[in-house]
Amino acid sequence: MNIRELGERKLVSTIHRLQAMPAMGYIGIGDDAAFLPASDKGWLATSDMLVEGTHFRWQWMDPEQLGEKAVAVNVSDIAAMGGVPKVCLTSLAVHGDVQVDRVESIYRGIARALDRYGAVLVGGDTVGSEGGLVLDVTMLGEPAPAGPVLRRGARPGDRLIVTGRLGAAYGGLVLLERGVRWPGTTAAERSLLTAQLAPTARLEAGSVLASLVHSMTDVSDGLVAELRELARFGGIGMRITEALLPIDEATKELAEREGADPHRWAYYGGEDYELLAAVPPSHIDEARETLERVGIAFAEVGVVTDQPGVFAVSDQGERRLDEEGEFNHFSVQKMLC
Repeated sequence: MNIRELGERKLVSTIHRLQAMPAMGYIGIGDDAAFLPASDKGWLATSDMLVEGTHFRWQWMDPEQLGEKAVAVNVSDIAAMGGVPKVCLTSLAVHGDVQVDRVESIYRGIARALDRYGAVLVGGDTVGSEGGLVLDVTMLGEPAPAGPVLRRGARPGDRLIVTGRLGAAYGGLVLLERGVRWPGTTAAERSLLTAQLAPTARLEAGSVLASLVHSMTDVSDGLVAELRELARFGGIGMRITEALLPIDEATKELAEREGADPHRWAYYGGEDYELLAAVPPSHIDEARETLERVGIAFAEVGVVTDQPGVFAVSDQGERRLDEEGEFNHFSVQKMLC
């Protein structure tokens, strides 16, 4: 059965059936609007849209992966502010000829991801589309006890740390462009495809770092773009030690086969959804111990300076990264050289 045959009301009922019930005191799907209890700490709010043909292709990912990724990229924004996700709303634009089971699978993935991160779906909208599918997710969360962690606040002398690995998601995109499909044929391929198709939001890392850092953001548009965001406030700059970038062997090996520089994938590739934070020197040991205690890998990659600009230090000397240009999401070939 397709969406046209099912109709909007039954589609909404199907979506509702697949989701967990909101907590006591919340009113979710079924009324004209959701109701959320007041919060003394205020609310964090973020929204991301995934558009067929621009952000995903059906030959690359299955519907459940799409639903899970749509939630993860929003939770990543909440994590970057040290918060905890609570509820989300989705808006879906879909062609009437799309099969109902595809939409069910998307919302099954959404439900699985929301359960993983401790949030629930409380509403949204569905609408017909003559083009490709569009899925928009809005996430609300509560900030850390001391308030939200902002991008601004980094100070000269702060240490720059990054969780996890960089460049792997771009490596996964390269594999998809080369015709490799999930789950790949080797452990290395599966690892890179996972980074691209099924990222994990660093929610626990954001929570434990919230009280230890001066500023924080997630690496959604590439490391250089995020460093530039941290440096926009206060006349400060960032200096990265290139050898310290957390680039795993799978990413390095693929980049070598492609004749590419894996550091460029880390700097400009995007969609890693790791956390980047500026940590005062007095808290760097505690940050390291805290992250190690919860099993989250991280690397200290550089320092905040009083010289505006984003710079990298390597065996070839020092160069300014924020004048090299940024990754273009619409052109894979740009990064393959």
